[in-house]
Amino acid sequence: MAWLYSFDLRERKWIPVRRNGEVERVGLRDLFLHAHEIEDLAVPIPPAASGLWRILYAIAARTTRLDSQTPRVDAWLERRDTVFEAGAFDASEVDAYFERWADRFDLFHPEYPFGQDPRLRHECAKTAGVNKLVFSRPVGQNPVWFGHFTDLDPVPVPTHEAAWNLIAQFYYGAAGRCASRTVNGASAANSNAGPLRGAVSYHLAGCTVFESLLAGLPAPSGPVDAANDVCFWERTGSTDPQGMPPKPGWPGGLLTGRSRHAILLVPGADGETVNDAYLTWAWRGEAWPAEDPYLIHRFSKEGTLFVPAANASRALWRDLDALLRDQPDSRRPAIFNGRNDLPDDLLDALRIRAYGFDQDRQAKDRQWFTATTPPVLKYLEERAPMEAAAMALVHNAAEEVSVRLRVALRTAWRDVISPDSSGPGTRAPDGPWPARAEELYWPQAETVFWRRFHELTSSDDPQRFALSPLPELVSLAITVIDQTIEARERPRFAKAAAHARAIVRRLLNPKEAVA
Repeated sequence: MAWLYSFDLRERKWIPVRRNGEVERVGLRDLFLHAHEIEDLAVPIPPAASGLWRILYAIAARTTRLDSQTPRVDAWLERRDTVFEAGAFDASEVDAYFERWADRFDLFHPEYPFGQDPRLRHECAKTAGVNKLVFSRPVGQNPVWFGHFTDLDPVPVPTHEAAWNLIAQFYYGAAGRCASRTVNGASAANSNAGPLRGAVSYHLAGCTVFESLLAGLPAPSGPVDAANDVCFWERTGSTDPQGMPPKPGWPGGLLTGRSRHAILLVPGADGETVNDAYLTWAWRGEAWPAEDPYLIHRFSKEGTLFVPAANASRALWRDLDALLRDQPDSRRPAIFNGRNDLPDDLLDALRIRAYGFDQDRQAKDRQWFTATTPPVLKYLEERAPMEAAAMALVHNAAEEVSVRLRVALRTAWRDVISPDSSGPGTRAPDGPWPARAEELYWPQAETVFWRRFHELTSSDDPQRFALSPLPELVSLAITVIDQTIEARERPRFAKAAAHARAIVRRLLNPKEAVA
């Protein structure tokens, strides 16, 4: 039977990594044994990388025993520092962990396939198709992403790529219609969204995977119930799909135990490909409330927390100040709390990496993306409050100018197309100019941000931190107006451009009249 073929995730080379500047593939065990030599992951699918890091954090906690400390944060930090000083993961602890759970890391195990539910063979009347599993393939009438695939002629996917997409589905899977699943005589064919769907996940990136894992492991925020903290591959016994999912403990349950989808891969005859897949709902009950430590949380007008939606057109630097310091309207990812306790040389080298997936809350996938900052963790508010505040000043000014630029160009378009549509109670289209201007403005504003960032962080003059960036950004916006509105010899366009420039300039002098 095909189900008996094995793909051992401990040993099989399925994780792309970068070592000595070259990309190679390693298994899970080798990744931990050589984490101090491996520079980074090189998984080409950002949502899979985001999920894989969470799995690796949980295993790092298990193999370093950073999952069973008392709730005293100082004791936990002391233990983490001891591991840092060792310079590598303990090989005996790594081997012991993977030997203990050896059968749980088999992707095609008949009873415990990694992250999958073998009951789906009997509870689902039909499979969902391999295209449904692979995020980069179109399904049904969805638009093409990276290749032309159809459900009428499914193309098997290499097993290592299926493993990436399996992980991505755990965290970013769609809501709504799915394959029908019948449990105890009751059928349902709809699922909830994955816990990270449509979000941007922020991680700490060191010079090696060893540094990234230890720096990126969140400290306990309260009592630790180690006995009931379970990663999804550590579960024993049967679960009730019609009930609530297990309450996520720290850190394993929080990082790996919140998926809303049940999946079962159908391997090819040799186990080197996946030819089909079951993909359906995992739980009928509501999820336990939990805050993912790698997400920004914002406050709504009612004071409740929500995760802002990922936007593929939004550059990472625009959220940098919200990562380095708490804002009145947002809470930074918990992983950034207490990072000031890291060794100085590591803190000075840490970068921030973002994995984003621009999706709606149902089933539409638009674009995934990733971005990495220069080393900026040394400018955490706890460590460098003036620098953190200065970065917020530049970012807030850039956002303020952007809003005014949109207003100015929306007004200019109406002046040109329908001069009588700007009065009270009238509505006219915004036109193409605001969107075009944003495409020109934000890349140049980013250049201004990083230049001022380097000037501020290399200056010993406190006066520089109080200098307003508005004049430079307003000047940039005025240049963008001229690039957007090609007035030349068209008097009405020239007049509209002048009006737009005056609207933007009022940021520098609010009392200035606008013609």
